[in-house]
Order: sequence, then C-alpha cells, then structure tokens
Amino acid sequence: MTSTVKKAGKLALICAISALLLGIINSVTEPIIAERKKIELQNALISLIEEGTPGAKEDLAEGIITSRYPIEGPGGWILDMTGKGYGGDLKILASYKPDGTVMDVVLMDNSETPGLGKKAEKSSYMDKFRGKGGSEPVPVSKDMIQESPDTITGATITFSAVANTVKEGSDYVKTLGDK
Repeated sequence: MTSTVKKAGKLALICAISALLLGIINSVTEPIIAERKKIELQNALISLIEEGTPGAKEDLAEGIITSRYPIEGPGGWILDMTGKGYGGDLKILASYKPDGTVMDVVLMDNSETPGLGKKAEKSSYMDKFRGKGGSEPVPVSKDMIQESPDTITGATITFSAVANTVKEGSDYVKTLGDK
C-alpha cells in the first residue's frame, strides 16, 4: 500500500512540475506569438490593396464576416471572413472595390489537407477570383471556371468554401455602396 502511495505521490509531483513549466513557457511565448500574428495581419492588409491604406478595424457580428477595414483613398473594403472548409474553418482576408469587385484574396489560417486543400494558400490559387464580383460573377462552381477545381487543388470542398465566402463578401460590399 505504501509503495502505491509513493508512486502516486511521485506521479502527482511530476504532473505538477510539468504543468508549472508549461504555464511558464506559455506566459513567455504568448505575447511573442500575439505580436507575430499582429505583424502578419498588417502585412496581409497592406498586400491586399494596390493603393490607399487600410483604415481602422470595425468588428461585425454578421455571419461569416467577422470584421471589416475601410480602404482609405480609393475606397473599398477589406473583409475578414470565416468559411467552412474540409478540415475546419478557413480564415480569409479579401479586398473589394466599392462595386464588389474582388481585388485580392489571402487565406490566413486553415486546417485543410496537406497537398490538396493546402494549395489554396498559394497566391496563384486566388487568381480565379481577382477581378470578379462587380459586373462579372464570382465563380462558385467548377462550371464557372475554365479548369476544374479538382485539377487545380485536388479539393472541391476547399474551392467551394473559399468561393462561397468570397462571393458573400462581394455581395456584402455591394450593399454598402460608397459608404
């Protein structure tokens, strides 16, 4: 009985020390990670627009659109959106002209399948959306693009998630007009 109590005590001590070390490491790395994510977001916001500057963030509670940034200068909006992909949520930043035309799209965070859905992280993947949404519809099905999304990404679920999210953003910006 005493050997079992000793073993349990040692195990409890090891667990307590491990938990303490994890807490200390987390408190040291958390601000560094937060700062890195802030810099990554600022770089992405700047890369999404050709001219002008991103304005102050405006938080929203409208479904997939979580926040928006006005584009100061030429007008338009950058939207922070969340789509539903195969592996979970897709965090998407997209810039739009005031008429809803897509200027650029960046996939910020995702849990898609490596080698298939992960191809959506590449800038060239988003080419099919640039310039669409104003007078020309955002492609939301493989019939609307020249290449099948299967041959481009290997993942039609990822394509549909990105396409539907980008389209919803375009439709939202159209409702804003020149505000």
